Amino acid sequence: MAYQALYRRFRPAKFEDFVGQEAIIRTLQSQVMSGRIAHAYLFCGTRGTGKTSAAKVFARAINCETPENGEPCGTCPTCKALMDDSTLDILEIDAASNNGVEEIRDLRDKVKYPPAIGRYRVYIIDEVHMLSTGAFNALLKTLEEPPEHAKFILATTEPQKLPATILSRCQRFDFGRIPLSKIAARIEQILTQEGVQFESPAIERIARAAEGGMRDAWSITDMCLGYAIESEHGLTDTLVREVLGSSDRNTLFEFADAIIDGNSAEVIRRIDAVMRSGKEIQVFAKDVTGHFRSLLMTLVCGREACAQVLEVTTEDAEAYATQAERSTELRLMRILNLFISAESDMRWSSQPRFTVESAALRACLPEQSMNAEALVERLDELEKKIASGTIQVKAIRGAAAKSADAANAGAEEEPEARPQPVVPATVEGIYKAALQEIRKTMPMLYGLLNPGRLAKEEDGRYTVVFNARTGGINVNMLNTEERSTQVATALSVAAGRPCTFRAALEGTVEETDKKILDQQAQAKKQAKENLDKIFDVFGRENVRVSDNV
Repeated sequence: MAYQALYRRFRPAKFEDFVGQEAIIRTLQSQVMSGRIAHAYLFCGTRGTGKTSAAKVFARAINCETPENGEPCGTCPTCKALMDDSTLDILEIDAASNNGVEEIRDLRDKVKYPPAIGRYRVYIIDEVHMLSTGAFNALLKTLEEPPEHAKFILATTEPQKLPATILSRCQRFDFGRIPLSKIAARIEQILTQEGVQFESPAIERIARAAEGGMRDAWSITDMCLGYAIESEHGLTDTLVREVLGSSDRNTLFEFADAIIDGNSAEVIRRIDAVMRSGKEIQVFAKDVTGHFRSLLMTLVCGREACAQVLEVTTEDAEAYATQAERSTELRLMRILNLFISAESDMRWSSQPRFTVESAALRACLPEQSMNAEALVERLDELEKKIASGTIQVKAIRGAAAKSADAANAGAEEEPEARPQPVVPATVEGIYKAALQEIRKTMPMLYGLLNPGRLAKEEDGRYTVVFNARTGGINVNMLNTEERSTQVATALSVAAGRPCTFRAALEGTVEETDKKILDQQAQAKKQAKENLDKIFDVFGRENVRVSDNV
C-alpha cells in the first residue's frame, strides 16, 4: 500500500479527535443532537486548525442515521457511503479554481436536486474568499433561501475579504491557533501508538515551529521521521533542529549575551559560525527575534508569569529571567525592533547576511546613535548601575552649604585651615574645571553636558549650546530645576563666586544679541536706501497737507 502522509492518516474522523477547538466542537455537537441545523455556516481561521475537517465531520454527523452524542456513528450505511466517497451528498468545491460566475450558476442549478441516501446535501466551499464579485452575487439568493435539504459550509482563511451580505447569512465560527502544549500532547500520543522513539524537547520544538497549526505540525513530524529512519535514537532534538535549520538554545543565549555586553567582535563571530554551519540566515534572524521577544516578555511579566505567557518550562523561564535582568526594557525593545526590521529588509536584500550583521552591530552600540531613544537608554543604564552600587555618586556641595555647616558647629570652634582652591584665569578654564568635577561625581549629568559647548558668560551666567537637530532632549533635561542647580553649583565652586547656568539650542537664545544687532543694522540700511529712492523721484521739498477746501 502506498505511503500516506501523517496529516491525512490522522485527520479527525470524529469530533473527539479535534485538538484545541473545544467550544466550536461542543456547539456543533449540540446542534446535531437538538436538530437545530442552520442552512449556512462560515468556518474561518488560520491554516491547519481544522476548518475543512470539521466541515466534513459535521456533514457526516447531520446525515448519520444513529448519531451518538452528536458524533457520526461510522457504522451505518450512510456514514460508510459518505466516508468512502461513494455518494455525492457531500460535495467539496475548491473556490480557488472554481471562482467564476458560471461555476456558481451550475451549483445553483444543481442545488434543487435532493440527496441520494442521506437527509441533507452538504456543499463545502473551501477558500471561499477567492470567489469573484460576480460569483458572490450569484450565490447570494441561493445562500439566503436554499432548499430544505441543502446546507452550505464556507471555509476561509481571510474572512475580511467576504462581502457583508455573505457574512450576514452565515453562522460564523472562528478557529483559533492551537496551543503549543496541546499540539505536543497529540503528537506524543500518536507517536507512542506507532511505537516511535522520541525526545520531549524534539516534540516541543516541532510544536513551536508549527505556529498553532496541527497540519503544519504533522508535516514537520513527517519530514523529521524521514530523516530519523536510520537513527538508533529515534526523533531527537538535535535531529529536529537540523531539519528545521534552527539554532540551538545555547547559541541563542550566547549570541544575546554578546549583544547585551556590547561585544561587537563576538557577535560577528557568532553570525559567521551560523553561516559556516549551513543554517539559513533568515531562520537564524527569526530565532533571534523570538529570543529577544522572550527576554522582553520575561522582564515585563516577571519570572512567575513568563512560563505561561511563553509556553516554556520553569527551567527555561528562569534562564530567560536571569539574562533579561542584565538589560532594561527600553534596550530590549530597541533590539527587538532592530531585528524585526532586519527580517523585513532581508526579503528585498541581495545580501541578507549583511542586513543581520548591521542590525546586530547597531544593537551592540546604542551609544553611537544620537537620537532621543538611545540617550534615554543610556540614562536608564546609568541609573541602574548607580542603584546597584556599580558607580558611586558623591554630591557636590557649594560654599554656602559649607558655611552653614560651620555656623551650626558653633562659634567657639576654630575653622580648619584649608588651602584655597586655585580659580582658573579664563571663563573656558572655569567651565572645563566644573565639567571635570561633574564627570567624577555625576557621570549621568556629564553625559548630558558633554555634547554641548560654552557659548558665552555674562555676570556669572554661563550659557551652553547644543546642536539644534539632535540636542533638544539635552536642553530639556538640563534646564530642569534639579540639574541646572547641580551645574550652577559646580560652576560656583570652580569660579569661586555665585554662578548660574542655562542650556539652549544653537541659533536661538545664546546667539540672539549678535543676530538682533545685525538684523537691526540691515533694516536701517534698507530703510535708508528706500528713502533715497523716494527722494530721487519726488524730491526733498516739505509738503503741507490740509483738508480745508
